[in-house]
Amino acid sequence: FGMGRNHVEGSRLLLNSRHSAFQISEERLHEFLQAEVSFFAQKESSSLTLKKVIDSSTPDTAAALAVQELPIRFAQRILQIEGLDGWRSSPELVEVHSLYSRCFKDLRLVELDVENLGPFTDVVQSLKGRMKGVIPALATAMRNLQSAEDYGEQHINNWLDTFLLSRIGTEMLTSQYIACTSSIKDSPKGRRGGIVDHACDPAIICDRAAKHVRKLCKSHYNMEQELEIIIETGASCEISGQGRVRFPYVPQYLFYILVELLKNSARATVESSGGDQSQIRARPIVVTVGADPSQVAIRVHDSAGGIPFSVADRVWSYMYSTANQSTGGTGFSQQGTPLAGFGVGLPLSRLYARYLGGSLHLLSLPGIGTRAYLYLKRLESEAREEVPSHIGHSVQPEPPL
Repeated sequence: FGMGRNHVEGSRLLLNSRHSAFQISEERLHEFLQAEVSFFAQKESSSLTLKKVIDSSTPDTAAALAVQELPIRFAQRILQIEGLDGWRSSPELVEVHSLYSRCFKDLRLVELDVENLGPFTDVVQSLKGRMKGVIPALATAMRNLQSAEDYGEQHINNWLDTFLLSRIGTEMLTSQYIACTSSIKDSPKGRRGGIVDHACDPAIICDRAAKHVRKLCKSHYNMEQELEIIIETGASCEISGQGRVRFPYVPQYLFYILVELLKNSARATVESSGGDQSQIRARPIVVTVGADPSQVAIRVHDSAGGIPFSVADRVWSYMYSTANQSTGGTGFSQQGTPLAGFGVGLPLSRLYARYLGGSLHLLSLPGIGTRAYLYLKRLESEAREEVPSHIGHSVQPEPPL
């Protein structure tokens, strides 16, 4: 197959007509799709801004954006897996490769008809369902490959950063489309642009995350009383007309980051206290929200003893977890617990922060406690997606703790 535009458009027409007079074999279809993967993987993904996502807030505009971007991103991840030595020896990587290949195939075979978006909607909903187990599968695969193929930890971290940053992008595009095709009855009128809340209140998201973690902690440790998590909003950051910090953002991303940070602090607080309720009450976790016209800042502060210097430079590694894990062959999907997760919470949280131009940092004082600082862009035009520049290149890692 040639790789020119005429080839792609002509072959696409053939595939869309394959239920009529034009029939092609599965082998021929497979060859064609391999050629399409190579073609799309060489394209550059567009670096989306939050404003672009907000502007794509109708079913047809969200569908057009998804059709433009998703095949490129899926194709690049397929070739990223294929470029990893020993990937065929990993059942988990073979499965993820198969999932991404199937998603790419479905996207290329569906006809986008703005007058009837039903078939396209079915494809998007289906591929979102398939992606749910990707993160634990990748974590298990890379841990096994680290020992089998003698990969360095930094190489694995860079590889996963690249893959998962792209995955966040595909997840945002598909979620935006589904949100635009669904009626969001619970959202205040005029405040939603698909998955984007035009007036996201970080203090409210912090409170929801705190309630969630309190319940997890109480259930996991069979605690009689809930862990104390205090939410503060400084007077100096009350610069909006109604005295609250509000900015356009994706609430589910902020919620995920805060839950992960609070889970780490909660687990450390309970375990460093030896389960003593009086000590736990004396060590509240404090979440502080601040802002200026350009950024929103959130600090999560605990008094749980901090992170030892001996492991401080590994807390951002996907291959390291502060939770006790089995050293046997059990996969991450079996090892995960409500509080410890799969051991990828911190690095993945940092990726979610970086995805739209923000950042996440830790400052630890061993023997005292840890402070996490989350910075997010407040202006929708500046909240720009970070995407890998080429399929073979990793995103640049941030400096260690």
